[in-house]
This record gives sequence, C-alpha cells and structure tokens, in this order.
Amino acid sequence: MMELADACIEFLQETLEHYGEALNVYDRMMYEMNEQFWCLYGVDMESVLVKQESGTRAILPLFHKLNAYFYEEQELRYGKFHMHLHKVFAPHIVSYLEKEEATLREELDDALERETWLNENCTEDFSCCAVQDIVGLVKNNQKLVAELRWPDKTFSEHLQSRTQKTTADIFDCYVTKVYDVLRVYPRLQRGVITYNSVLPDEVCVMMNSCITVRLHANELCGNATNSNNSEYSYRTEINEQLSQRINTMFEFVCSQLSQCLVHLLYKLGRYDKDSIISHLYTMMGPKLAIVEPLFSHVRQNNVQIKQEIHPNSTSNLLLCWYNSLLTTIAEWLTERENIDMHHFQLVAISTIFKTLFSEFSSQGLTEEQLRNATYRMIHNRIEYEETMNTLNIDTTRNYAYGYSSDSSAD
Repeated sequence: MMELADACIEFLQETLEHYGEALNVYDRMMYEMNEQFWCLYGVDMESVLVKQESGTRAILPLFHKLNAYFYEEQELRYGKFHMHLHKVFAPHIVSYLEKEEATLREELDDALERETWLNENCTEDFSCCAVQDIVGLVKNNQKLVAELRWPDKTFSEHLQSRTQKTTADIFDCYVTKVYDVLRVYPRLQRGVITYNSVLPDEVCVMMNSCITVRLHANELCGNATNSNNSEYSYRTEINEQLSQRINTMFEFVCSQLSQCLVHLLYKLGRYDKDSIISHLYTMMGPKLAIVEPLFSHVRQNNVQIKQEIHPNSTSNLLLCWYNSLLTTIAEWLTERENIDMHHFQLVAISTIFKTLFSEFSSQGLTEEQLRNATYRMIHNRIEYEETMNTLNIDTTRNYAYGYSSDSSAD
C-alpha cells in the first residue's frame, strides 16, 4: 500500500504539474475527480488494513504519508477522503497507543532489573541508565502523537491528554519502584548504620534518578484538555505527586542515618535520675567525648550529600536530615518531660544541639530553616534545665567531662 500510495501521489502531482494551468477552469470537476480517485484507493487500503494485526506500528508510515499529502493539498485538506482517512485509522491508532502503554510498563520493569545504580553509568544531568531508557521511550511516544497532526481537535486533544497521562503514570511508577528498592537496600538497614557509615553511592544514584524524573515530568507533562473541555495540567499534578514521594524517600534515608543519634541518646538515657544504674554510670566518670563520633558522622554525610546529590535537591535533603536529627532529640526530651535531667545529659544534649546548628548552618541552611518550631522547643527545654542546674551546680562543671565547645546556637 505504501508503493501504491507513492504512485498515486506521484501521478496526481505530475498531472497537476503538466495540465494544472489548463484545468484551472475546471476546479470543481478536478476536485471531484481527485476525491473519486482516492476513494478507489481507499477500497484497497481498507481491505489491507482489516488484515493487519491490531495495534501494529506497520500502518503508521502509511498514515503519515497520506496525511502529510492531504495537508499540503489545500483543495483536498479536510475533504471527504481526508476525513475518512482519519476515521479509518483512528481505531488503529488507539490500539497502537494501548499496546505502547503496556510495552512502556514492561520496559520499565526490564530497565530496573538491568540497573546497577553505579555512578559511572550516569550522565551529566544525573540520569542513570534506567531513566535514560524510560525518558527516551516516552519522548518517542509523545513525538509520534504530535506528528499525527490529527485534524479533529477533540480527538487530537484526547490523544495528547492520553500520552501525557501515560507519561505521568510511568514516571510515578518508576519513583515508587525505586523507593521499594531503596527501602530494602542492605547497606541502609538499621543495625548496619554505624558512625563510620556514609550515605552509599548507590542510594545517591537512586535518589538522583527520581529527582531527574521529576524534572523530566515538568518538561513532558504539559497542559491538556479534560473531559469537561477545561484546561488541565498534568505537570502540576505529577510534580506534586513526585515531590511528595521523593520527600518520603528523603525522610526514610534521613531516619536511617539518624540511627547513630538514636544509639547515642540511648546511652545518655542510662543517666536518667530515676534509673537504677544512673549512680553507677556517674561514678564511672562520664566523658563528653562520647558525642564526637556523631559529629564526624554528620560531617562526612553532609559532604557526601553536597558532592553526590543533584544540586536541585541538595538543600532539601540537608534540611530533611537536620529536621530528622532535631525530631529525634525532641522525642527523647519529651520522654523525659517529668524527669529532671542529669547534669551530664544536659551538657551532652546542649553540645549536640549547638554543634548540629553550627554544622548545618555552614552547609547553607538559612536561619529561618534552622530555627524552626522543633529547634525552639529544644532550645527552651535546654534553657530551663540549665537554669535549674545552676541553682545547685557550679558553672565550672561545664568542663568537667573533658570536652568544651565553641559552637553557639543562640
């Protein structure tokens, strides 16, 4: 049918070229003749299309060729056969898109199975191999629909809306599946995280791939028209949805990294005044050096985040981790709301609190971000405990545990 279409187009073009001037006075007659000519072609075309497999890509070149020809011929554009052409091909196009949607989901699973999450396989925009594959496929799908140049506005908007929704669904599915992989990643499990643990490169690649997908969604999910004929933005919806999922991913990662602080606070809990072993640990001479490994852990991971995480989300991840650390401290203090803090606990918590403020301030977080509600709650509790302690303890005891800090969180 492609060869026959080429022959028909060539015949009509040659006829117009050689006899066009003489036949100008018979415009209406020539129009009817051309329509009848293409109707005869259509009989053979439809008999061939009926035999084609539903949703096959093989018919698309034929449609593109014929549709392009009728668009160029002003007399035939939107004529009887041109509109009939779209009516005949519409079911095939819909079937093809349905098959492509299923193929995209299969390709997504295959791409994730092949993915190694290695830095060296990522591009300059932080896209891993799986993202490159998926983005390439959805771009081709959208390009195909754009090149159809469907004359029926309603159906054209339906096709555009459908491809954008498919793109949004694929991107959302990708981020969800990556999060599932990240949650069970062996080096990110509780009990494995130690003071020497640094955020694994593979985890950074996973998070970067999701951030990159969100950026591609802004590009590929534009405005469409919904069933109520009102403008609808898939871009806004998918951006909010992906941002929420990425934030959940950040919170999980930060929660895992904060286990070092949880472990440290567990040790400090031994000095609770209502604890049986509190006096024993006090007699052993507590040293504030116990907090040093935590600060080293925080600094190493802050460097890793700054170097390996997509610049678009570095600050968001740092803020998420800072909030996670503060929340852990706040929960520990809340559990001891009705217990006077041991002096060593107070000095240790105050040192941790001030050093975290200083460390994350040096990473570029703003005063507004740092001095949030959780910060103020901890700050007020420390001030209260310090006031109560100064009634009974000489302030020189601040240096009694072999450590001093110049950091300030005032």
